[in-house]
Amino acid sequence: MRTWRGMLVLSLVAAGLVILVTAYLEAEGLLRLPWPPMYRQVQFGEGGPATFRSAPLEGVSTYLEAIGGLLAQFLVGLIILYIAPERLRRLADSFSTGARPTLRYLVVGALLATALGALAALTAFYVHTVPLPFVLIGLFFGAVLVGAVALAFSLGRGLLRRAAWSGGSPLVALLVGTTLLYALTRLPYAAPVVMAVLALTGAGAALSTRFGGRRTWTLDPLREVSER
Repeated sequence: MRTWRGMLVLSLVAAGLVILVTAYLEAEGLLRLPWPPMYRQVQFGEGGPATFRSAPLEGVSTYLEAIGGLLAQFLVGLIILYIAPERLRRLADSFSTGARPTLRYLVVGALLATALGALAALTAFYVHTVPLPFVLIGLFFGAVLVGAVALAFSLGRGLLRRAAWSGGSPLVALLVGTTLLYALTRLPYAAPVVMAVLALTGAGAALSTRFGGRRTWTLDPLREVSER
């Protein structure tokens, strides 16, 4: 128990150092993470029609951006946690059975992304299906978001249980998991790969469990209808 508590504390300290060090390297121009800085809308042109363009938000430090990104991910997870607590718990439980299901979710997510990309490309040739690619992108993004939150919650809950600190609020588990995964997405050079793996794993888990539903994928309801 003490060993796991020490490992958990060291992991959180290391995650905090990664966030702060990468923010410092960004401020010094020594590192560029794979996402743009915070932007604002700036008006251009005088005497004519007003036009607006996105420009970097000056005066915002890289430290504020780093902490803001962490808080934003935690708040999104918090909203999902309160909207669908039972589904999120079942989805998180699916990650707790071992590494094999998680690897399977990664494969399912990769196949899902490939299938949706192919379907979006095919429907682009038909006028009446033009909105479909945007709908598919929205569904995939939703699956990624819900699955990633469940993964962060499962990670934090598992570590707290091993450290015998599992009697606290589920918000603590969400914060712990979100902090650790967020730090991984800020690792130099590895950040794009980590983000892709987390996105595909989350999407695969959401699809495989029907977003944490009680029943698995089956056509039995349709068979019951056809037999009547």
